[in-house]
Amino acid sequence: MPVKLRFPDDGGGGKPPLQGEREAMLHFDAVLFDSGDTLFHKRVIPEALIRFSAELGVVIGEEEAAAAWRAAKSRTDIDPEVAFGRNRSREGHRSYYLERYRPLDELVPGLGKAFYNGFKTDAESMVPYPDTADTLARLRDHGVKIGVVSNTGWDIRKGYELIGIDHLVDTFVLSFQHGIAKPDAGLFAEACRQLGVQPERSIMVGNDAKADGGAAAIGCTCLILPPVERGKTRGLEAVTRLIGIEHAGTASAVGGLGGVG
Repeated sequence: MPVKLRFPDDGGGGKPPLQGEREAMLHFDAVLFDSGDTLFHKRVIPEALIRFSAELGVVIGEEEAAAAWRAAKSRTDIDPEVAFGRNRSREGHRSYYLERYRPLDELVPGLGKAFYNGFKTDAESMVPYPDTADTLARLRDHGVKIGVVSNTGWDIRKGYELIGIDHLVDTFVLSFQHGIAKPDAGLFAEACRQLGVQPERSIMVGNDAKADGGAAAIGCTCLILPPVERGKTRGLEAVTRLIGIEHAGTASAVGGLGGVG
């Protein structure tokens, strides 16, 4: 499945730019990245549920853990106001997920809170894709500014610090710190402001066409990556090729990174 490349419209009805204009736009000063499922993925969830249950004094099996997780993920009955606040404040994030995790509490009392505190908002649960560090290093080596724009309710930069790649990111724009969430164009505009770049000379890279594609509203080009299996190469080479970076040899800044813990 190929990546999807979304260019800003021409301001006159959504027509794509002419070829010459398109080529001119492929000179970027900055790359904005989504974080979850773009640069990082999570560790295996049923295993975490089994561990937290044991810490609470209850032994559960993998099938029980997987069933409870499916029930939590598939919920459609959460209050819209609670859902709206999910990524707009730290408190809203916690309230939303503790409500969503009620099926976990039905399996093991207290499991939802333990999972939220020890996994959902824990930096050690963040695992970089194999090509994350090298891609960030290549971009930085070539003078491209890097921002992370994430819908979240906690400080995810801790995950970058744990594996030693936080220095490769120039700014983190986290939704809960600004009271708005993607696809609100204001979040992308703030990232560009902090980086000192023009949106039309920036590219937004993510995995969600609706949320990350919101950057097109202010003139960013958007690259939407297809899903991959946990731990597989993410396909971030598409970003450096779009920037025009050669792939002979390896980047100098970071190498050989794995998961934390």
